[in-house]
Amino acid sequence: MQTAPSVTKVVITSFLVDLLDVLTSFAVAMLSGSVVMVAQVLEGLADLAASGFLLIGLIRSRRPSDKKHPFGYGQEIYFWTMLSSLLILGVTSTLSIYFGWQRLLNPLTVNNIYLAFIVLGVTTLTNGYALSLSARRLLRGRNMRQIGKVFTRSSLIETKTTFVLDLMGTLASIFGFAALMFYQITGDLLFDGLGAIAIGGLLMVFGVILLITIKELIIGQSASLETEIKIRKATLLQPEVKSVLGLKTLHIGSEKLLVNAEVNLKSNLTTREIEGIMDRIKKDIKREVPQVKHIQVEVETP
Repeated sequence: MQTAPSVTKVVITSFLVDLLDVLTSFAVAMLSGSVVMVAQVLEGLADLAASGFLLIGLIRSRRPSDKKHPFGYGQEIYFWTMLSSLLILGVTSTLSIYFGWQRLLNPLTVNNIYLAFIVLGVTTLTNGYALSLSARRLLRGRNMRQIGKVFTRSSLIETKTTFVLDLMGTLASIFGFAALMFYQITGDLLFDGLGAIAIGGLLMVFGVILLITIKELIIGQSASLETEIKIRKATLLQPEVKSVLGLKTLHIGSEKLLVNAEVNLKSNLTTREIEGIMDRIKKDIKREVPQVKHIQVEVETP
């Protein structure tokens, strides 16, 4: 089984791929005059800015807890991810559609089209590689067919964002390549503009996906059912625990969980014994579910 890449490797790889995309696409856009390549530049700039926001959020979210933020700064990554999605949705997609529409109204010949093909082929491969890293980190050994389910429930917001950005970059390159290919085959100047509009529409769709993804975490998403089952089993490892009466979980950052567990204990236990049981419960939970960072155990009766 392949080891899942670290979050730092995933985010930095995505950032470097986006930087390469912007530089190469800009050069070819200047040489060819193609609005498809202009859309590629805009898409690359959006990805680059989004990846940059993620790096900032990743660094700031790792700050230790203090009196003002007793549970740490893990949720700050949500803010920077939201900025990424708003940038893609509100600016980049709109500009791509606008430039494409202007080219439909004023068609122009595309120069150095084979150079554009080469760059689009390279950006498809580089974005595809970055996409594979994001997918591996999300799946962590699971079957690729589970990617939809894993994506929906995972709290790895920075990895989910790079996954969306890399998928967006890969599809944008494929769309652009197809548009210029149709232009080359048919000689119809409109395909250049249509390709830019298609890329803009793609950016809009993925911008919405990112917003929906971050919304659930911002308003307080619980852990997955699989994770909560592990927490319950870990709690019941102590023989004095008769049952788990209630369990509440909350994501407070990427791979950071807050847990509140209500347990029913055997009778005739001393205060010192109960305190020891609670400490052991917390250790068991953190051993079985390492992403749990804060635990509150309450003794209740049915």
